[in-house]
Amino acid sequence: MRRENEFRYSQLANILREQILSGYIRPGEYLLSENELCKYYGMSRTSVRKSLEELLKEGLIVKKVGQGTIVSPDLVVKPSEKRVLRILATSPSHFVDSCMPLLIEEFQRDHPGVEIKVISFPTGEFWESIAKSAELGIQPDLVFVTDRQFSEFAHSEQFIDMKRIMDDLGGRLYPRLQEAYKRNGQFKGVPVTFSTVSLAYNPELFQRFGAPEPSHSWSMEQFLEASQQLTLDANGDGINDQYGFSMSSSMSRWPVIALQNGMDFHQNTGFDALGRTLTLIHDLLYRRRIATLSPRYILNSEAFMKGKAAMVLTSAIELAGWRNESLSFEPRFAPLPFGPKQATLLLANAFMIPEASKELELAVRFVEKSVSSGTQARIVNESGFLSVLRDPNEQKWSRELLESIYLNDDSLGKSRFLHEIFPDQNVIDEIESEMTLYWAGLESAEEIGARMLDMLKN
Repeated sequence: MRRENEFRYSQLANILREQILSGYIRPGEYLLSENELCKYYGMSRTSVRKSLEELLKEGLIVKKVGQGTIVSPDLVVKPSEKRVLRILATSPSHFVDSCMPLLIEEFQRDHPGVEIKVISFPTGEFWESIAKSAELGIQPDLVFVTDRQFSEFAHSEQFIDMKRIMDDLGGRLYPRLQEAYKRNGQFKGVPVTFSTVSLAYNPELFQRFGAPEPSHSWSMEQFLEASQQLTLDANGDGINDQYGFSMSSSMSRWPVIALQNGMDFHQNTGFDALGRTLTLIHDLLYRRRIATLSPRYILNSEAFMKGKAAMVLTSAIELAGWRNESLSFEPRFAPLPFGPKQATLLLANAFMIPEASKELELAVRFVEKSVSSGTQARIVNESGFLSVLRDPNEQKWSRELLESIYLNDDSLGKSRFLHEIFPDQNVIDEIESEMTLYWAGLESAEEIGARMLDMLKN
């Protein structure tokens, strides 16, 4: 726990320090309040306060009693004598934390005279922060985005076409990713990592409680049997404190079950597929009681991380972040058993290059280096992230494991990014709000399913 807390507060201190030194928050200006920092960066108040204490010791900020925290009015930032490449990135981001230093190291090996500054902004205010940066004269040379952020940005003409880079990658890049960052026939982004949403499990718990580990062909019945066996009162106080499965109410997780059951959210395939999904979830949580529920804003299931749940729906991106924090075991992957369709959700991160970049040539080289075979191999071998190229993944992991996480063209072709299912974030917010009573077990699958279908129609 100590390592996790230290990682979090030093992480936020680095973000705020770079915002200050870059001029995004100027001398005399207020930082976000502690409550806002907690909300935007997903951190505890303790971690936020430790971050601020660190900046206070460095003389970068001053606390004004009863008013808040400001950047030191006396702060003078000397301009860099080197060429500077500015990357504006989303936060929180496991990839930025774990892999951005690796990308920078690889690039600076060829360009030692270039200084790279990474400025991170909260996910919820990302494009607004980018716009404010431009107004302040902080012009990004690269923008690092999630697939959702890419889909939401309306002004793709402000970014260059990176067709040449994508053409150079050719058949080495997974075909499913070739079209994901295309707008009006142009490649406005180049993916640098991606992941499927897969079923991870804790092999230590399976072994400790005598449950057979999942095979490559395990079934829904075997999943239920294992979950039942791994749900128990381990400390003898009459309350189950060990569960077979950790279920998240987030829309970035449970629709995997719907996709596996043949739900087509665009075609509105009716209640059967959706009903099977919603009924199954209630079975796991309330009828069989073999799953514990994580709130929708806490994807990194504390239950799974701390060995209180044996299985969880997650991604390689998320798992790599957990390893940096406090994961005490090495997870393994099992095939998704929830339905007959070989489909799941996809996630990806990518670089975009603004037309207004002052270091356009350097920015292109940085992207090229990031997706080169050597750099992608380092990403796979040193961090556990998946490569956007086939070879590094196939050299690192067995074919059986890659099949388990649906890393083949057939399964990837049937899988969907969440923004492809729900292009409008407002629809996601509305559905999540409507499902509150369902997740509490106070509303049936039939009731919420009928309302959800009406929402999708409208």
